[in-house]
Amino acid sequence: MSRSIARFLSGLVLAGTRPMRPRRAAATRALVAETLLQRVTVETPAGPVWVECPSARALHDPQGFGQDEPETVAWIMALPAGSVLWDIGANIGLYSLLAARRGLPVLAFEPSASSFAAMVRNIEINGFDDRIAAYCLAFAERTALVTLNMASTAAGHSMHSIEAREGGFRQAVPGFALDDFMAHFAPTPPDAIKLDVDGIEPAILRGAMTTLGRHVREVLVEIDGANAAAGGNGIPEILGACGFAEIPIAGAARNRRFTRG
Repeated sequence: MSRSIARFLSGLVLAGTRPMRPRRAAATRALVAETLLQRVTVETPAGPVWVECPSARALHDPQGFGQDEPETVAWIMALPAGSVLWDIGANIGLYSLLAARRGLPVLAFEPSASSFAAMVRNIEINGFDDRIAAYCLAFAERTALVTLNMASTAAGHSMHSIEAREGGFRQAVPGFALDDFMAHFAPTPPDAIKLDVDGIEPAILRGAMTTLGRHVREVLVEIDGANAAAGGNGIPEILGACGFAEIPIAGAARNRRFTRG
């Protein structure tokens, strides 16, 4: 129903601008699209944040906030004051915004160009550019130029992969082993890492073992899909080798919490 109404309304705009000269018609249509861009207020335990959604898919996380991943909200709210959070797989930035609303410094990483652009816009409209540093790159086991095989180029979409996959758009991105990223650029080290990248979590952790053992105190990692089917796919063992122990989360959750020291 929604798609039919959207097509009908877009048809009205096209018909209404058809008598105009081509350049004015194009500019008017673009202005209509900008005017209709959805901006939603998300009420969080730390206070409201504003999220601009340039696609229907980008509405998914704001509309499901607190219901889809309550464990993520609770974890971010419980981090010690001043903790530096690295949000790996930040998408359009909703959980980075939550952490920033709490006053935590955040480094947010998202390789999808469209989702990254939406995240930067959300950082801007919330005035959080002094709290969130955003980077359009991928983490992997080794440092190399990689290909992001995309399920969709729409902002807010998930299930992309830098592993081989048939079909879909392929976006070139720089990929870093997290330890190499630390060594080359000396960013503020993470106290806590939120890791949600739809599949290659084990590879990213293998490329981050020095940083994990030296700096990180908390990891919240999604173990879902194939990783869950494989009994964690080595994630608990990798973190265990770096001194982490799992803290059970009550109820059904696709994210699991590990702490060190």
